[in-house]
This record gives sequence, structure tokens and C-alpha cells, in this order.
Amino acid sequence: MISLGSVLNGELIYRGSFVDGRWRPASGSGWKVVSPANFEWVLPEVIASSSDADEAVASGRRAFKEWKNLGVEARIVFLKKFADELVARKDRIARVMAVEVGKPLDECIAEAQVLKTKIDITIEHGLKLVETETLDLGAQGRGEIRYLPKGVLVVIGPFNFPTHLSNGHIIPALLMGNVCILKPSEKTPYSAQVYMEAAEAAGFPRGVLQLVQGQGDVAVRLLRNPDVDGVLATTSYEIGAKIQRELGEKTEKIVALEMGGKNAAIVWDGADLDKVADDLIKSSYLTTGQRCTALSRVYVQEKLLRPLAECVHVRAKELVISHPFDEDPKPFMGPIVSAAAKDKFLRYSDIAESEGAEVVMRPKLLEGIPRKNRKPLPTGHYVSPSLNIVPEWNAKSPYQSHEIFGPDLFLCPVRELDEAIEAVNASAYGLAFSFFGGTEELFARVANEVQVGLAYWNRPTTGASSRLPFGGWKRSGNHWPAGLFAIYASTQVQARIL
Repeated sequence: MISLGSVLNGELIYRGSFVDGRWRPASGSGWKVVSPANFEWVLPEVIASSSDADEAVASGRRAFKEWKNLGVEARIVFLKKFADELVARKDRIARVMAVEVGKPLDECIAEAQVLKTKIDITIEHGLKLVETETLDLGAQGRGEIRYLPKGVLVVIGPFNFPTHLSNGHIIPALLMGNVCILKPSEKTPYSAQVYMEAAEAAGFPRGVLQLVQGQGDVAVRLLRNPDVDGVLATTSYEIGAKIQRELGEKTEKIVALEMGGKNAAIVWDGADLDKVADDLIKSSYLTTGQRCTALSRVYVQEKLLRPLAECVHVRAKELVISHPFDEDPKPFMGPIVSAAAKDKFLRYSDIAESEGAEVVMRPKLLEGIPRKNRKPLPTGHYVSPSLNIVPEWNAKSPYQSHEIFGPDLFLCPVRELDEAIEAVNASAYGLAFSFFGGTEELFARVANEVQVGLAYWNRPTTGASSRLPFGGWKRSGNHWPAGLFAIYASTQVQARIL
């Protein structure tokens, strides 16, 4: 099996948190990051000091006024330098991410590439959303609507897209004149480290963009610091709810949350079942189902159920599951991220069967098992996807209602379109949805009824555009969409009368 050094194209050294313009290695005990793709890929121990949190906030507070007063054009110069440094490290970022998360290298390269894209789109399109507006108020004089920065913002990043989703909050915040402290997932400290090395090379003033490594206790310490003006987090609903409870009485702090999903699709008359099957595979199993937009519920017009199930099953059986750097052939799916995630995924498969689901494709543990005369997989958290048919939709079913965050999909027959819409809306989540079939007029009717932030017609749920807002309803968010609209969460509005 290829070594860690060869897949990383060099050595990886832990540098600690990046606070007040310098790296701060800590002492004491920490934790090791073991790749879910190969348990022999063990990264150096991560050691974090909770005191770094307080010092980062103090540094950010000192830096804020100067950065704010620098002006947007000068800030753009720094962000463009940052974009160049991210591009220069694209391969390094992708390889580190592939080791930490286990995603196929091509997926990681695509994620590394959009870091610069986010900067370009925010400068070109995001700034237009917060341009100063001038109004003639008649006898009252001249009015202005201005968007100003908030101050010191903490960005809490996820493990599944450790650079892209954090970057999506950081860039608009910095552009508006805020300063940011990134607290990454403890599963992906090295992806964050390489990202911050690009920031260091870009030459941001001290305290403008900082990295604080740590686990949950460090995040809590950052949230409780009175000099933090807000938190921008991508996380599960459960963690998001904890953040809101922690800051419940701190109404002066902005809390912008992007959370989970139990995403649904409807398949109706006129759908091309072969294309639908391809799109369902992409929506459900890409990134081993570890996307907030991953599809898990499909409500199918009754007469189409069996043909569609067969189309999906045929394709699911042929998916290539392997380590991220495999070349022959390249993998569609890597491992699931951890033992806990693997156990949860398998447990819900058992729950589905106990609730009466018809098992079309039972998930299996795959590590060490040869596939089609290829070499055995390395020891890691490898699973095959699951596919079930449930006899009817049931909003009280744990299997049908809980977010699993793994490669699981169920199909459910429905007779009437209104029944399908009701089933979609029965979920506590409301992030992504796809409608397959029908006409554009019918899609518009359905989109008006479903309670989701992202609605697609004849497309997978995993293709969000950076030119659009990205946010969920209900338990999938708290009314601060990311994507293009992320810039709003890092601003406060001031009305002026002159």
C-alpha cells in the first residue's frame, strides 16, 4: 500500500494554532488524526491550548479597527493575493483533505479549486448586495442605507468540506471589514493548517485571519468570550442547537447556522428513469452520503417505483469504492468518516428493516475485501451503500425522519402529487429537494409548496451554485443563507439622514 508521505508528496508537520500573526505550537496531550481511508495513515499529534482562543480574540479586537478602516479596495488586494496563494497550494490542500476525510482525490481537487472562485464571486457579485443606497427623503433631507462590519467573527468549520464551507463564510466577512477566527473540525486540523498557511503567505495584517485548533471545549470558550461579535457555523442540527443555547441571552451576537438535512425528491410522470437513477446515485452516494444536501428520501409515483428501483440498484452495485488516491479505476465513493458514523449508518439499516422496509441493497463492511479481482481495500471505514423500499411514508418513523449522514436511500410509493408534497414537508428539515418529470409549470407549482431552501428540476441535489443563496429552512438553518448571501450575515445595517 502506498505510504502517507507519497500520497501527500512530502512530510506534514503540525504547527499549532495561528494567532496574532505567528504559529503557536502547544504542549501537553492531544489527539491523532487517523485517516478513515487507511488506518496506517496516521498524522502527527494535534495539541491545542484553550488559551489560544482568548489570545486570538484579543488580537482580532486589536486588528479590527485598522482592517475596517482600510477600505474595501485595499481589502480586495489582500483577498486577491490570498486567492493566488490558495491556487498555488491547490494540490497540497486536496491531498491533505483526501487523507483526513477519505474523499476521492478528484472531489478534493474540485473543492480546492472553488476556494479562489468564492473570492472572485464575492468581489464581483456579493459586494453588489451591500452597495450603499441613497434616497431623496424630501423635507427630511437625504437618506443612506449603509452596510457595516460586525467585528470579530468565529467561523466553525465542518469535516466534510473543511476548506470550502469555512472559506464561504470567511471571504465575505473579511471583504466587509470583519476579522475572523477559524475553529476547524477536530477531524480536519491539517486541511485548516494548509489553508491558513496560504493566508499567512498573503500577508494579511496580524489578527485579521487566525486559526485556533481544538475540540468542543475550545469552541465553547470562543463563543463565551464577550469580545466575539458572532459565530458563523456549518454543523449538525444538534450542535447548532447547542450553539444557540449557549448564546441564547447574547442577543447582540449574530449566530448564522447552516445545518443538516433529510433531503427529498419526487419522481413523477414524464421522468426519464435512466437519467433519474443517475441523478439519484449522485445525490445520495457522492461523498459517501456525507453532504448536507445528500438525498435520502424519494417519493415515487406508484407505477414508476419498481422500474426506478431496478435502475438505481443496477448502478449502485457497480459503484467503485476505494481509497482516495486509487487510479485504476478512480473511486466514486471513499470511506465513511469514523467508526461512530459507520456504526450509526449500519444501525439505521437494521432499523429500516425492523420497520418493515424491503431491503433492495443491504450495506456491508468492505475493508479488506477484494472487489472484481482488484487489490483488497486498506483497513478503513469502508461501507457499501444501502437501498430500501418503504411501503408508505411515515413521519414518525426514526428511519424515515432522522438524518443518517451516510450512503442511504429509500424509495416510497405515492399515488397523488399532493401526497408526495405532504410527505416532503413532513420532515423537520428543509434544505434541498429535486422534482423529476412533469413540466416547468408543474415544477413551479411544486416548488411553491415544498418547504426547502434549494429546489431543483430534473437535477441532482448536490450541485449548488455559488452565484445563488445557499440555505435551509426549518432545522436546516436559522434564516441566514450562505452562498452568495453569506455577506449579509457578516454585516449590520446603518441608516443615515443627512
